[in-house]
Amino acid sequence: METNQYLQLAFAFILVMALMGILSIILKKMNAFQSGMTGKSNRLKIVEQRMIDTKHKAVIVRCDTKDHLVIVSQNGNTVIVQSGMTAPKEDYKKEKVVEGF
Repeated sequence: METNQYLQLAFAFILVMALMGILSIILKKMNAFQSGMTGKSNRLKIVEQRMIDTKHKAVIVRCDTKDHLVIVSQNGNTVIVQSGMTAPKEDYKKEKVVEGF
């Protein structure tokens, strides 16, 4: 291979990586917009989520001032385990929201 071909290969690689980065940023913005995390008047927020095992996930969902613990499984079943949990006061001031649900 000649030097010209190496430069062409390097340029193509950099171009593809840049396009992949731009696409990932656009998809993250679209996901945040579709999930409603950008607005100020949203009442429903995902506070935290943890994997229990390979098939089940525990999610804390905040609606207004109440937290709800929900168990979600892969086959689409959702079971509300506990509702009406009151979150600590300092947690509301931070408003830490987990993305990617």
